[in-house]
Amino acid sequence: MILYIACSLILFLTFLRFAVALVNMISRPFLPMTSKDHDRLPSLSVLIPVRNEEKNIGNLLGSLASLPYGKAEIIVCDDGSTDNTADVVQACSKVDPRVRYVQGKELPRGWTGKNHACHILAGEASNDYLLFLDADVTVGEDLLRRAVSYAGRHRLALLSMFPRQRMRSRGEKIVVPFMFRILLSLLPLFLIRRCRWSSFSAANGQMMLFHGATYRRYRFHERVKDKLAEDIEIMRLIKKSRLRGDTLVGRKEIECRMYRGYAEGVNGFSRNIFSMFGNSVAFLLLFAITGLAGWIVLLLVSWQFMAIYLAMVIAINAMIAVTSRHRVSENLIYLLPGIAAFYHIAFLALKRRASKGFEWKGRKIE
Repeated sequence: MILYIACSLILFLTFLRFAVALVNMISRPFLPMTSKDHDRLPSLSVLIPVRNEEKNIGNLLGSLASLPYGKAEIIVCDDGSTDNTADVVQACSKVDPRVRYVQGKELPRGWTGKNHACHILAGEASNDYLLFLDADVTVGEDLLRRAVSYAGRHRLALLSMFPRQRMRSRGEKIVVPFMFRILLSLLPLFLIRRCRWSSFSAANGQMMLFHGATYRRYRFHERVKDKLAEDIEIMRLIKKSRLRGDTLVGRKEIECRMYRGYAEGVNGFSRNIFSMFGNSVAFLLLFAITGLAGWIVLLLVSWQFMAIYLAMVIAINAMIAVTSRHRVSENLIYLLPGIAAFYHIAFLALKRRASKGFEWKGRKIE
């Protein structure tokens, strides 16, 4: 009897994830392809924090150089790089006069490096909109004008986007889709803009477009200066302040290669996995336990329960692949290794929380 109750609960929770994934696929949470206000767009500051990004920053600045925009500036803040990042930026500034290099300052106590660099960048910017980009993204298809037009039309304080992920190695294909499996099966994205509750919040620091005057009033990065997952925390602040925010999924207009291999991906995601579950260890453990229990309990009860569960899991991941613009076949092929990777990430995150610290880009994070 207890096993059947457990099976029913597991199937119900899985169906809820199925429903959320279906809603996200049908609602098409993408940036509109056209902008009608090209000639009347406000000024824009593109702000890029970097630390040891010599392999990436040239690609981003090159992609920005190909995108037309009326009044725009591109500012890069170097957060203590020890590689040739500065040389690459200086070379790009000779090709694109909009590019300006800013040397970061010594990291104050209580700040994370990225948040401090973003805070410096905002102080350097003077335009109507502030677009923060990570160095590992590339942009195209008129992203700048389309994004600013969309944000203005919906009167957004913040527009964030999850870039389409470029995955080349087998390890990346195992680990990276984990981000979308959580996002697109637990949160209906259309509710971020339409619902005031801060619980319905998601954002991605790889691309965050702020209304400039609103940012300068609230000083968002300063208010989350010690947070590793500053993107989600800022979206929650925006909702609590009765402002409007939205989060979309990128297509070809913004792409990213986050990590280069399995180990790098696990290490990176373990930094902020708790933020994906509302900073709740209990919620993370519940998600992990029910997911593992699903396979075990259903196998013990009957093959019919297992068949229903398996069909929903396959459908969920197929819909997530469609929405995130990845190959369905690859998503399903690497599904089981990806589930195992999630438990590896969760274990490492719990271990790090217990030890209260880890190293990221040569800097100790506590």
